[in-house]
Amino acid sequence: MNLKTLASSLAIAAAFSVSAPAFAASHTNAEYFPFAEIMAMKMIDKNKDGMVSKKEFMDMMTMAWEMNAKKMKATGDMMTDAQFKEFLMYLKAGG
Repeated sequence: MNLKTLASSLAIAAAFSVSAPAFAASHTNAEYFPFAEIMAMKMIDKNKDGMVSKKEFMDMMTMAWEMNAKKMKATGDMMTDAQFKEFLMYLKAGG
């Protein structure tokens, strides 16, 4: 791989790594994001005060719920026992 191709690849990767968290934080119906990424301080701390409020935390947990409920095709705001167990495995595994 030549230097120009490597530089282009790194620039694209950097752009995606910056835009993905912003996209996830701004879309409640976002595509799938790993739990560890969702629960990162930079994602949760919306007002960038260096602290996580209960509301900021609950907003991110809501996003995690909605992403997984959509992925598991849960009906409405309810999960079956099997779906909830799958959701808990997502949380335990860190996404």
